[in-house]
Amino acid sequence: MAVGKTTEKGAAEVEEGETAAAEKGAKKGPTAEEKGKGVAAEEAGKVVVAYGDTITLKSSDGKPFEVSKEAAARLSERLAQMIASGGCIDGGGIDLDSIGAEALEKVVDYCNKRDPVAAAASGSRSFEFSTAAPSKELEDSDRELVDRLSTDDLFDLVEAADFLKMDGLLDVTCRKIADMMRGKNTAQIREIFNIENDYTMGEEEEVLKEHDWAFGE
Repeated sequence: MAVGKTTEKGAAEVEEGETAAAEKGAKKGPTAEEKGKGVAAEEAGKVVVAYGDTITLKSSDGKPFEVSKEAAARLSERLAQMIASGGCIDGGGIDLDSIGAEALEKVVDYCNKRDPVAAAASGSRSFEFSTAAPSKELEDSDRELVDRLSTDDLFDLVEAADFLKMDGLLDVTCRKIADMMRGKNTAQIREIFNIENDYTMGEEEEVLKEHDWAFGE
């Protein structure tokens, strides 16, 4: 995504415990029998996959990334639909022409941290389904994920999350952008996001006058 080409007139606005409780006597992890069966159902497309299954996602430049099929189907509506419809390339992978390698790597990292098999194997309690509030461990991981990104990479990840319909990741990235804008004036926001001001002086004065309550300048 070329942030430098963004203009104010054309810019789009970027605008969250636990819901599952363990029943008495419920098993904490999948049994050997469950691992051999499809146990995860995604409402979008009714995806059924087995615990431990993985799938390969390929970026726009052909770089492959292996991701938990369970987590991918639960966290991404679009991936769930692709898996259900068999929308895979030869070799059992999914070709994502609109997502670059760097952004896709972050997507896969986000999904794999929410893989129930890895969580069960490690004894971690951090795994949450997409409908549950993230644990403190996952919140810290998400914050670390976006904090180390450049502005361009952050916007690329926003686009990837939006394309894949990953509401959780989209929320994380948009909150980071909101934090970057908080307390900044118009000129500072332009500088942070490399936004070209294509208003004339007269047009800008008129906008500031009409919406002075929002700009606070």
